[in-house]
Amino acid sequence: MFLLKHNILNTVEMITAKRMAIYRKTILVLLVSIVTGCASFPDYRIGKIDAITPSKEPISTKPSVYLPLKFMSNLSSGDKDSDVESTAPLPILKKIVEKTANESAIFQSLTFESFQAKNVDYILQIEMTNYGSKGKAVGAGLITGLTLFVVPTAATDNYKLLAKLYDKDGKLLKTYSYDDSISTWFGIWLLPVAWKTPKDAVQELWENMFRAMFRDLAKENILGPLGAIAAPPRIAPNG
Repeated sequence: MFLLKHNILNTVEMITAKRMAIYRKTILVLLVSIVTGCASFPDYRIGKIDAITPSKEPISTKPSVYLPLKFMSNLSSGDKDSDVESTAPLPILKKIVEKTANESAIFQSLTFESFQAKNVDYILQIEMTNYGSKGKAVGAGLITGLTLFVVPTAATDNYKLLAKLYDKDGKLLKTYSYDDSISTWFGIWLLPVAWKTPKDAVQELWENMFRAMFRDLAKENILGPLGAIAAPPRIAPNG
């Protein structure tokens, strides 16, 4: 009888010990999840542009523009046929385009409404594509997770801005293309900068890309007064 009670007590103790070990591991994982961090940073591969020098032309001579927006994502094969259109990012994209266009001050007015397209001088068609490998991002997160976030890893989100400028008759005048990315780092060492979220990094990157586009658009002097194409300089005849 004594031996039976002793065996039962030993079994209970073993079960209790195993449960406590599981609880300790669970608490450890929760603590690691709380104290680990991730931080995202724009890579600025095209160079950082803090500000655009605004156009000083009289507003009455500046053209109007219609800006149709499209956002695409391709996180699988990278093949153009695998692009998927998404409308969710469009409000943020619209806000950034409007902000940077106003900073450049190269347009008299701008609109995002298609029904007003026939009343403008130019159409600037904008497409932003998020591309890369979802598998690589998952792999990076797995490595960091298995090392309890001690070994930092990074995942990259690539963005391509493609802008096509048309005149009011639909003639393509110029194509602009910009590639850049953000890097998101995972690891316990990132805790001091954990406030740098992917959303903030993406917005900073997009602003920089559009500043580059509007800067180049102004620099190349493609836009003429009241929507006319800037004429090439006249060469005086010899003699």
